[in-house]
Amino acid sequence: MDYVLGGALGSLLSFVFAIPAIFLETKKHSASHDAPMVVELHRVFGRTLKHREAFLIGLLIHVITGFLFGFVYVLFVKHEWLFITHEPYTPFSLFFYTISSWLFIGMILYPALGMGFFARKEGSHVWLETIVSQLILGLCFWFSVQFYQPSFFV
Repeated sequence: MDYVLGGALGSLLSFVFAIPAIFLETKKHSASHDAPMVVELHRVFGRTLKHREAFLIGLLIHVITGFLFGFVYVLFVKHEWLFITHEPYTPFSLFFYTISSWLFIGMILYPALGMGFFARKEGSHVWLETIVSQLILGLCFWFSVQFYQPSFFV
């Protein structure tokens, strides 16, 4: 059950961070505007996407990576795989986990989607957007765990 809670917290936080992007997407007048915090995919598996499709797939990937962020962190905690800190739910362990998560996304997930390493094909600053969103996600995940502190997070 704690895996689901970790994943739910991650996806909820990711969705909350995407609200400004969703708002801008619904209110914008130009198709060239880039939404903050959500990477818009212009091509997936060789198929060129329309602007709205690119935004929705980017939002879906954003929420899924948020879910996986929380789920995998709890997995690491439960199996005692925090080999650097050995202290679960501390800011230091979440920082290392966040950097590892960013590296995984940039070096494995984005290339698998055809976006190149750190999504360089989608823009020159996507790597920065990704690390900022991951760091905010890690910080808010830590705050939410501290706030709720359910028994299975101890």
